Amino acid sequence: MSREFPIGLTPPDWLVRNLRAQPAPVNRPAVLRAAIALALPLAIGLAVDRPFYGALASMGALNGVISDTAAAYRVRIPTIAIPQLFGAVGITVGAAVYGHGWVAVAAVTGVALVSGMISTIGAVASAAGLVLLLTSVVGAGLPMPGAWWLAPLLMSGGGLLVLLLALLAWPLRSGVPERAAVADTYRKVADLLAAGGQSGTGSTLAYDDARHAVTQSLNQSYDIILAHRARHHGRSPELTRLLAQLNAITPVVEAAPAARLSGRPL
Repeated sequence: MSREFPIGLTPPDWLVRNLRAQPAPVNRPAVLRAAIALALPLAIGLAVDRPFYGALASMGALNGVISDTAAAYRVRIPTIAIPQLFGAVGITVGAAVYGHGWVAVAAVTGVALVSGMISTIGAVASAAGLVLLLTSVVGAGLPMPGAWWLAPLLMSGGGLLVLLLALLAWPLRSGVPERAAVADTYRKVADLLAAGGQSGTGSTLAYDDARHAVTQSLNQSYDIILAHRARHHGRSPELTRLLAQLNAITPVVEAAPAARLSGRPL
């Protein structure tokens, strides 16, 4: 890295490397699901002259899109459904204190504290805490149409629409996300070994990028496999085989630094 500033003002290489933008593939099915789930309720609401109802359902769909981060189909059910439950609670609490001045401030503050404590439990709880806080703020700041139960019902319906769209391909693609994650890890390790045998000015940067890609792919694969396998209690031969394949690639990853030091193409 070229140093254009004095030594004391130059950021360290590890900081520059971690702050550099990492290219990520676009999840086209998720983009399509988000477009349909967000636009469809609003379009129906406008068609029946109930735009407020459509907006609430679209807000629930937005919460579902935020929570839709899992790749395995079985894991998508809790990751999308649980935040919707907290969103319904949040909009109910917010609507109950709407227009009550300092009572609303105190209620939203309490919800924020609860949301922060929930977020420390795990990834799903973090999304649930975020949705809880957002919906309580919306409910406390805007008047909700209809009866008290209508707003949480509409928002939950929008989130369940996202869940339905996410599970449409489950009968045809069951197990595909897990196998694809493991296959991607093997490809990333192959790229790492290939980068380790290169030489030249850009070889170090290519090797570092490949090493980071392997770490990210391994983390994602283990998250998908172990989260899915935990619900089967070790009774799935397919998941056991995939986990064994992930464990088998670890010695190959550990051999990459030696390949790098040798400087010979593999």
